[in-house]
Amino acid sequence: MRKLLSCLMVVLLFAVCCVGATKRKKTTPAPLDPKLMAIQNVSVLPVVDARAGTKASVSLEKLQGRVVKMLQNKRYSASSAASTGQSGEIAIEDVEGAAQPFVKKLGPASERWVLVIFLNDISSKLTFGSTGNAQVSGYLFDKDAGELLWSGRGVGQAGQGGLLGMSMKGMMKGEALDAAVGNLLGSMPSRPK
Repeated sequence: MRKLLSCLMVVLLFAVCCVGATKRKKTTPAPLDPKLMAIQNVSVLPVVDARAGTKASVSLEKLQGRVVKMLQNKRYSASSAASTGQSGEIAIEDVEGAAQPFVKKLGPASERWVLVIFLNDISSKLTFGSTGNAQVSGYLFDKDAGELLWSGRGVGQAGQGGLLGMSMKGMMKGEALDAAVGNLLGSMPSRPK
């Protein structure tokens, strides 16, 4: 019995040592794409409202400002553009299969890197409480090369239960939208310090 216990203790001690050794190994993050490192300033174009049907009111200018601020938190130089440039009105189909001539017309002529954000959906619902859902997508282009550098989608949800939640229905859209933008830009690599 003692031999069995001592063998069991040795095996257990060995297992603990092995687990401790594997936890000490640090994984080095993958290096950032050189094309993203070359970015000097991201021009965030006015947000495109791509929702179908009747549209609840959303401040697209505030959403554009949130995107700029989140990019700056990821250590990118970013600014808001006043217009979409020579491309005129942008549809999601235009950017998903963007041809080089179209990309070169996006945003101000002086800007090289442009980010197009689409508001795909936003809603809030009143139950015994309230909920909000939002969906956004984004596309970062290099106009000089005429190519897509990064794209992503973000979904956000917010909710509050009870009577307090019922009185907060108007806030749920904004909270869900913030979460969606955070999820969208969370998939974009941060620049090193």
